[in-house]
Amino acid sequence: MTINSNTQSFSSLNGAIKVTQSSQAESSFTTQTKKLTDSVSIDISSNSESLEEETVIQARNGYVNEEKEARIKIMREYYSSAVEENNQFENPYNHIWDKYKNTSSPYYIQGLTKEERNAAYTNELRFQRNGKDNGNLMLKDDPIFKSGGPVSGGVIETAERKAYDREKVNGQFQSLLDKYNISIPQDTKLSFTIDPNTLKATVTGTDDETLAKSVEDVINTADNAKQLFLHISSSRSDDSTQYNAESSSKYGLVQNIKDVTGYNLKDLEIKDGKFVTEDGTDVFEIYAKKINENPNKSDFTKQMTLGSDGAELAKLARNGFDSVPDLVLSIDYQNGSFYDVKQSENFGTQKSGWIKEWKEALFDKKKSQGADSMTESDYSDTTQFTKKYDDIDLTNNKNNTKKDNKEVLSKEELMLKYLFGDGKESKEDNEKNQINNTSLKN
Repeated sequence: MTINSNTQSFSSLNGAIKVTQSSQAESSFTTQTKKLTDSVSIDISSNSESLEEETVIQARNGYVNEEKEARIKIMREYYSSAVEENNQFENPYNHIWDKYKNTSSPYYIQGLTKEERNAAYTNELRFQRNGKDNGNLMLKDDPIFKSGGPVSGGVIETAERKAYDREKVNGQFQSLLDKYNISIPQDTKLSFTIDPNTLKATVTGTDDETLAKSVEDVINTADNAKQLFLHISSSRSDDSTQYNAESSSKYGLVQNIKDVTGYNLKDLEIKDGKFVTEDGTDVFEIYAKKINENPNKSDFTKQMTLGSDGAELAKLARNGFDSVPDLVLSIDYQNGSFYDVKQSENFGTQKSGWIKEWKEALFDKKKSQGADSMTESDYSDTTQFTKKYDDIDLTNNKNNTKKDNKEVLSKEELMLKYLFGDGKESKEDNEKNQINNTSLKN
């Protein structure tokens, strides 16, 4: 983008990025000061016409539990061989029973715990019946996994998946910033709040309005804000205070109606207990017609969809759109990572270490006290592990970061450096000052 010397100002899309040219009458000191206090460098000359072009952020990123995949491979190889051996007997199933249940059989396997015996018997029986079609089903207490150590599953795997997705989203957001040459200053904490009806984000947390609006413009390109919304929702923990089932159902209904009809319930008038369009048409009539015309849905699915959504829509129209709070979701961002808010479990870069500690504690207890010792709270209550990570001050590494990257300075530091230098005198200067002071005293 070329700016004519007579141009006083120009603004970006939505007015988020604004540049005002200084008058030539201003002093060079004032001009230099303004440049030093800039907190964001933006060059959208080649991108301004394609801001809606690409959805970079993805709520889910294909997490694969590598530990589990490795165990499944071991299991398939082991039991495929066992099936070949079992088939050498007249009745393979009787032979499997003898190995795990018949203590008087010469084939009985000694030295297994109750959990190991039941798991091995079930796994081998499944493979005998279904072969490799057994798929990913496995019982982790199987003794063939003992030498490999514990493997994640269930709630632990869910937590690890959330942390994995967070790291991916962090990288995707950074690539989005890089695309438009936007730099968020070190230690700046931003808050993203997303409206569920428009799926647009508002960015707050900084006094730098230009920076906030620049980031806001970028996150609202294509479906990036929508994907961030879905990521926040999928990262929630059970004690989240910004999420509730009723508001989530309302969000789902609004999106269903909007996706099929193009109408947003929030913008429609309610008449006679119905959401109606500008010409007075019941929006549910349009919705039902579109659903019934969909060749990709079975009649059963159509019936269930219209029955469920129709009942929810009627209730919302009867009580009013605002009778159920909107599912407004927020998330913080600082120093390269998003961080969860209003919940105890955080999946941000420096605050997700609790997952490893929780996982190790569960496996240690199970190993030392047995599977029967495990309680529901062991798997549901993570607060004893999350507390110390919630208290981490993300600005603690500020000095270390500057040591690694000395060019990253705050606005105040840039101003001081410009006015007074870096505040460090050379050894030679110190020696000269000492000599001068001594001379003056004499």
